[in-house]
Parts: sequence; C-alpha cells; structure tokens
Amino acid sequence: MNRWVVAGLALLLVMSGCRSRRTVTKVEELPLPQDASPSALFSEALTRYEEDTSALVKAWAYLSLGKGAVRSRVQMRWSRDQALQVSILPLMGIEVCRLVFTPDTLYLMDRYHKCYAAESVTDCRQRLSFDISFQALQSLFLAQPFLSGREISADDVSLFEMAPDTVPGYRFTSTWEAADYRFDIDEYACLDMVSCNERLSGKGLIGRYFDYHVADDKVVPLQMSVALSGFFSEPISFVFEKMDFEWNKPQNISTAVSLQYKRVDLQTWIGTLLPE
Repeated sequence: MNRWVVAGLALLLVMSGCRSRRTVTKVEELPLPQDASPSALFSEALTRYEEDTSALVKAWAYLSLGKGAVRSRVQMRWSRDQALQVSILPLMGIEVCRLVFTPDTLYLMDRYHKCYAAESVTDCRQRLSFDISFQALQSLFLAQPFLSGREISADDVSLFEMAPDTVPGYRFTSTWEAADYRFDIDEYACLDMVSCNERLSGKGLIGRYFDYHVADDKVVPLQMSVALSGFFSEPISFVFEKMDFEWNKPQNISTAVSLQYKRVDLQTWIGTLLPE
C-alpha cells in the first residue's frame, strides 16, 4: 500500500479500468494529416486538445519499484491550467491516497495513514534538483511536447532540431536551460515518446504512449508508461493500461482533508517510506 502512495507522489513531483465503452477505431485507421511536414505534425500534436478544458481518465496502473511490482485502479481528473488530481483505488474502488498538483502547490492526502502534506512547487523543485512545473505535467498527461518553465506554441518548433525517425515520423530534440528534451512524433501526429534529462543532476524521465485510437472523435492513447531515474535509490516505472477518457465534464478536484488528519513534512514522510 505504501509503495502506491510514494509512487503516485513521485510521478506528480516530476511533471500522469475497463475497455472504453465508446466506439474505438483501430490504429491503422487513424486519420493521416493532410500536411505531413515536421512543423505540421508538431503543431497537430501540440494543439490536438486545445479546445478541451477538463478530462477524467480511468485506468489500471502497474508500478515497478526495484524488484517488486503492484497493480491498482487509478483515476486522473484534469482541469486545464488549474489542477491535476490522481486517486489511487486499490481496494474495491476505495480511495486510499489522493495527490493534487496545481500551478503553485503539491497536495497529498494519505487516507491510509491519516495524514496530509502540502508543499509549494518552488520548494519541491529545490528539494528534487529537477525543474518541475504544472505546465510540463499537464503536457505529459495530454501527450504533448513541452519545455519545462515555458509555455510553447506551434511557432516554437524552431526551438527544436528535427530529424526523420526510425518509424514514419520525426524526432524533435532541444536543449533548454539545463535539460535535454526529445519528442518522437509519428506520421499520425501522435507523440510516441518523450524524454527529459537534467544534465547536472542526472535525473530524468521517459514517457511512452501506445495504441492510439479514436474514441468520441478524439485521438487518444490506450496505454502510457513513465520511467523515472535518479530520484530515489531504486528506479521507478509505471504503466497505465486501458485508459478510458471522458472529456469536458465538471471535475470534482478537492484538497480538503479531515480535521483529524495530521500534517506532516513531505520530505520526512517520503523518507520513512522510501529511504534514499
């Protein structure tokens, strides 16, 4: 149980069921963009969800932590430019942990241990020696390119070097501030892989997206994986499967906690569960 609490927190600090109930189109039937130039594919991947304001994702998640592995249901609620909430539901849909990331603050509600924590993004960045931002986390959730600390537009494709990828599509790379970024975008303008590596700290993440399909007229992945390195004594990786999206409905994102819960220091709390 503790590993799920820590793992969810680790994923949020760095930056994201059942088979869809809606009509699904096979990957090979995805619409090909009329313009397959690198800049056009980049623009499509970046702006695909620009009209969407919120989403709910239900999924199965697998955590690999060192030699161990656990599995749980999760729900992710997103409200554009405001918050991303991750609920861990390992037992009959009962929430045991909630993590909420906003542009300013990270909140943790640990129902299992009846405690909570809140820490500013600035303090998290200093503790981790990794340039996290809500904008980067939101882009990771939406499978979009990003540069931490900067909101990019389609015109910012000039910040990237472009080269044909081994599969149909292009590889976009950039050195931004103290990190190296790479984004692989395929011929359908779908982001297949993202990596971000801090050169000084040696910390990084690799995200991959699989099985894109059409559901409710939106192109979405069915599976996502995230691997973190250099943050803890053991590498951490996640796989989100059978991702089921619902778009543009009101989302109940809350940081409220019981008065009976004890406030704890975030760094101390992490150290008791996953010591360096």
